[in-house]
Amino acid sequence: MPEGHKGHLPRPARCVKSIITNPTTARLDMSEKSPLPLTSHMAKGLQGSARVPGDKSVSHRALMLGALAVGETTVEGLLEGEDVLATANAMRAMGATVERRENGVWHLWGRGVGGLSEPETVLDMGNAGTGMRLVMGLVASHPFTAFFTGDASLCKRPMRRVAEPLERMGARIVARSGVRPPLAVVGTDAPLPIVFELPVASAQVKSAILLAGLNTPGTTTVIEPEPTRDHSERMLKHFGARVDVGPGPKGGRIVTLHGFPELTGRQLVVPADPSSAAFPTIAALIVPDSEVTLPEVGTNPLRFGLYETLKEMGADILLRNPRELSGEPVADLVIRSSRLKGVVVPPERAPSMIDEYPILAVAAAFAEGTTRMQGLRELKVKESDRLAAMAEGLAKAGVAVEVEGDDLIVHGKGRPKGGVLIETNLDHRIAMSFLVLGLGSEQPMRIDDSRAIATSFTGFVELMQGLGARIEASSPLIIAIDGPAAAGKGTLARRIAAHLNLAYLDTGLIYRAVGMKAQREGLEPVKAAQMLTPDDLKAPDLRSEEGGQAASKVASIPAVRAELLEFQRRFAAHPPPPAVGAVLDGRDIGTVVCPNAKIKLFITASDEARAGRRHKELLERGESSIYARVLEEMQARDERDRNRSVAPLVPAPDAVVLDTTLLTADAAFEAALRIIADRTHA
Repeated sequence: MPEGHKGHLPRPARCVKSIITNPTTARLDMSEKSPLPLTSHMAKGLQGSARVPGDKSVSHRALMLGALAVGETTVEGLLEGEDVLATANAMRAMGATVERRENGVWHLWGRGVGGLSEPETVLDMGNAGTGMRLVMGLVASHPFTAFFTGDASLCKRPMRRVAEPLERMGARIVARSGVRPPLAVVGTDAPLPIVFELPVASAQVKSAILLAGLNTPGTTTVIEPEPTRDHSERMLKHFGARVDVGPGPKGGRIVTLHGFPELTGRQLVVPADPSSAAFPTIAALIVPDSEVTLPEVGTNPLRFGLYETLKEMGADILLRNPRELSGEPVADLVIRSSRLKGVVVPPERAPSMIDEYPILAVAAAFAEGTTRMQGLRELKVKESDRLAAMAEGLAKAGVAVEVEGDDLIVHGKGRPKGGVLIETNLDHRIAMSFLVLGLGSEQPMRIDDSRAIATSFTGFVELMQGLGARIEASSPLIIAIDGPAAAGKGTLARRIAAHLNLAYLDTGLIYRAVGMKAQREGLEPVKAAQMLTPDDLKAPDLRSEEGGQAASKVASIPAVRAELLEFQRRFAAHPPPPAVGAVLDGRDIGTVVCPNAKIKLFITASDEARAGRRHKELLERGESSIYARVLEEMQARDERDRNRSVAPLVPAPDAVVLDTTLLTADAAFEAALRIIADRTHA
């Protein structure tokens, strides 16, 4: 056991077990908070100037190197998203002083190379894949153990590519299967310099090795198969490290760091993030009559592949006032709406724009012709499988799209249809990309959850709104349809749901479903009601006589009724994807179940018309029926429903009453659609 680890290894074993049992934390675990859906609508022209947040890659590295430098480091324009704040907290936990002043400038007092101390708590990196991988590199060459975790998304992401070179340098990584977080990095007090050839181009892996090499004797060398973003090399030099960069085999690069440098505190200004700038850039390109200025955007040639591609597609983008900020090139971008054309994006360009492919795919959807994006394997291991997510989402929005191996092929035809809900899987770039698509599509686009956007682009919605975008918080469209038996509400509800892409809940089946579930699974009725899912309502025999008998056994139980009331409300508030809302029909939907529904219809008809419909229905099913008896029974039931003490059958005060006595089913459907359009201004 290395001397620096005395007394520490038993503690990691216990801590790793507890972390694995509880892989996420309350602070950044978005799975424990309510989703925040957003909807974007077609815009009429984006205008104005706005500075996007600071570059995330540069912000992470500024905090880490400031924590290692001797003296004070000041950072202006730091991205204050959750990813970067997680890195700031990690640096504090390892002994650096990190403060944010009221003027928005960050001040750090570092510990010197090799001077970090063992953190007392688990390092929660939230959703920050870059932060976790780079901090793992810092820890690897320090003689202590650090534990890492993150949110639900980060805990699914593999860390093997970082773990392998760090273990060759002497560290030990203890992790779950697939080398996924939560994990522990057991650092070494005798780190070894290595020459490591990257199997796949990755700026994160390269940077983790270089950061470990700071506290390692001799020289640490990384051989890249193709050049990746060089923020680490630039900033290491800015702080005083010696870094040699030269050509490598087959067009790659060789990066060599000399160990034990004396890093000195610096004044830094973080450029505006070109990855974040991509969203308003492409929004301005696809929305007619737009002109947007984005100042101080980083133009590092190893990060600027998207803009090179957009130029090839015919984008009108000007770079004004080129200059340098803290060793990084920047310029003011002026973007005007443009007619785009399809292009082929070669695989060697991927490292310079890997984070921008989702939003480039949106631009390709608006272009004329086919855009083929090659060599996107890296997209499969981001916050989500972005290659699959973009292909699926674009197809839902009406775009012809294909995936061939690691290539994404988009067949653009000018303007997508849109009008669908996108499941973001807590991926910030997927969320922003489809919101941008909605600014130019024929119909609005809705995302299921926008919370992840804060990890990289704080104030995204406000910035876009300031330019003229129509992005707003959204809630499911709930249509409540009530009325007496045989008025036609069930048929109407199903047709409306299908026509508007809404989920439909047949509330007449829920007691039958609970009764049958209790019988089949041997459950108490209340437990069966608690476990009820929308899939249970798809059982083919619910309308059978057995289903009716099962319902009668549970319908009178107050606790079952209470559970099913909540079931209906949950269905309305969180309809199953891809639906963007729900239609529920019954006798008290608008008054009790969903009193805040945006649309409330009360469908009625004369007693004689309803009795005639029911009589005809029974005969068509081969059952005996006498019209007079059907009328009498229906009137008696109506009387009971109107006079019951709990939830009597009456229209909600804000419901629209639709009398179908003289209407065909098609006429009733068209009348209902007119009411819905009027109420939603659609």
